[in-house]
Amino acid sequence: MSASGIYVHIPFCRSKCAYCDFVSVCEGEEKQRLYINALLREINTGRKIFDGVADTLHIGGGTPSCLYDGAVESIVGALGDSFDLRLAEFSVECNPDTFTPEKAEELKKAGVTRISLGVQSLDDGVLKKAGRRHDAATAMQAVRLAVKSGFDVSADLMIGLEGQREDDVDAFVGFMSREGVKHVSAYMLKVESGTPLARAVEKGLILPSDDDCAELYDRAVSRLKENGFCRYETSNFCKEGKVCRHNMKYWKMCDYLGFGVAAHGKLGRVRYYNDDDVDGYIRAVLQGTHAYRTEEVLDRDEELKEYVMLGLRLEDGVDVEEAERLFCIDFAERFSEGLKKAEKYVLYDGKNLRIRPEYALVANSVINMFV
Repeated sequence: MSASGIYVHIPFCRSKCAYCDFVSVCEGEEKQRLYINALLREINTGRKIFDGVADTLHIGGGTPSCLYDGAVESIVGALGDSFDLRLAEFSVECNPDTFTPEKAEELKKAGVTRISLGVQSLDDGVLKKAGRRHDAATAMQAVRLAVKSGFDVSADLMIGLEGQREDDVDAFVGFMSREGVKHVSAYMLKVESGTPLARAVEKGLILPSDDDCAELYDRAVSRLKENGFCRYETSNFCKEGKVCRHNMKYWKMCDYLGFGVAAHGKLGRVRYYNDDDVDGYIRAVLQGTHAYRTEEVLDRDEELKEYVMLGLRLEDGVDVEEAERLFCIDFAERFSEGLKKAEKYVLYDGKNLRIRPEYALVANSVINMFV
């Protein structure tokens, strides 16, 4: 049996970004401690459903780096008491304005090996319009601190922000390359319903067009490649040997446990989704009821479609022979219609199916042809 991953969601932020629709709240230490108390209790009950080995741990949010001192160490302690942790990768998401020397020392002591920094841009005007708390100088300081502290560092670049230009992408990639960052996630901005950004767009705010975003993405891909970063997933690039092992578990449909509000997990063909309301989550766990509000069992056809869908996001694509072994199918026969529709957009040799590199930006449309 392969090792599983563990995801822990921390819903706290110092402020909410204009584009964000993640489950996050702006609360102080009192609410944080109440939440962590519930989280530790949920983790303790997890041993009843999982007794395997976990080799990756990812604490995301929200902003885990804005937690009170000692919170991360207590989470790790509870996980170690409940599960067989043999961590090859332990990541924590941080925002530049909350990643201080003291926080770096605390996370190092807790066993963290990898820091994911939400930089998004190195243009002060772009950052301000997006509602980020940090400026470029703070972001650069945080990157240097993380590298100097001995962490593997991943930096987020968001594409499509108001006022963004190609020189912003160039500056971002150039700086990260010079400073020893080994991983970059380049995400396209999505205007999510109900966010301040969506309301601003409804009132006339003009964001970069789809064509502009495509050019920015292509620019990022080109500059990253020039600096030794290989694309291994549509939005993720890394130096050799520095893929995000935890995220690969999602894309390879491995098992993983999810703890905290809005977290989800997968064990075999069973998927569960925790309550997405912070107070509701705390109340449920402390009252001794399940944290999850939804559970579903994937049938074999749903599982196969998801296997193909996720595999097509990877640069290596879908291992056709593995799919045939796992699902007892003739791949070419099962997906004959999809292969015909997507012939222009994919490379298929009977052993591997992947999207042609020049169509990576429209991966979702190609995937829809199959599933």
